[in-house]
Amino acid sequence: MGAVSDSRPRQDTIPLPAAAAALDGDFALLSELTGAIVAAAEALLAAVEKRTGFEDAWQNIRELEHKGDAVARDIFERLAPPRTEAPQADALRILTGHLDDVLDGIEAAAARLVVFRVRRIVAGARQLSAVVVESAHELDAAIRALRRGEEVFPHARTLHRLENRADDLLRDVIEALFAGRQDVREIVKWKDICEMLEASTDRCEDIANVLEGFLGQAGLKDRLSAGRVLIDAGRHEVTVDGRAVPLSGKEFDLLRLLVRHQSQVVRRERLLQEVWGEDYFGDTRTLDTHIGWLRKKVEPDGGVRIVAVRGIGYRLDLL
Repeated sequence: MGAVSDSRPRQDTIPLPAAAAALDGDFALLSELTGAIVAAAEALLAAVEKRTGFEDAWQNIRELEHKGDAVARDIFERLAPPRTEAPQADALRILTGHLDDVLDGIEAAAARLVVFRVRRIVAGARQLSAVVVESAHELDAAIRALRRGEEVFPHARTLHRLENRADDLLRDVIEALFAGRQDVREIVKWKDICEMLEASTDRCEDIANVLEGFLGQAGLKDRLSAGRVLIDAGRHEVTVDGRAVPLSGKEFDLLRLLVRHQSQVVRRERLLQEVWGEDYFGDTRTLDTHIGWLRKKVEPDGGVRIVAVRGIGYRLDLL
């Protein structure tokens, strides 16, 4: 007897709604653009690690940047009126502009390696370049996931974390530059280059924000996951490690908000306003009580932890 195929959709795949399916051609072009970003970021890292010459790397990245400009123009032309998918079309215009900015930033950093006649590479520049490469791959994976109707939130959350890491690296680089007896010209060169690299990760985080907003506009925001916790907002159901877990309405809304902003602190004021309503003036300790109940239900088997950040709010982390 032959194997019986399972016609049920994969748990991590969401059928693409008509509104999003109509944008498939745009997604294909966005994938071309993110592919160029990945290639440019890897070429820059190869130059910073001295695996290729600065001139060769810059020439390669310039060609990729020109290709990216052409792809961006094609997307903007496709999105020109009349288009019926607004506000999705508006989000795609913003997304395209941000992606183009990332590619421009990588090209600008590569150009400075040549124009500044760099000889010695500071350690922080290698690390920042590596973060740009990681961010580029996450952008590419996010666009491909969005096109297939798969979850984008894990990629968006990773982009947020990478931007935070780049912030820390930039501070470390600048501190190191001014701590030693560096030549003033070297300080100016590397401060400029490293700020350019960090700005690219800032733009990647902007892209993550656009992607998160786009999910709701295209009808893809009903399912969220973190660790072994799966939220089906459309059916108002939560499973933890495959087991259905009953939650009250307030617990459900709290969990959904924390999962949406995984690894980021959500302020107490926002949790209270979005879950209890803007007119709520009761005891704020009710939030802590509900968080305590929620922890007991999702933390033991969910692979997540809800962390209290003193004086600010709560954050949901993966274990």
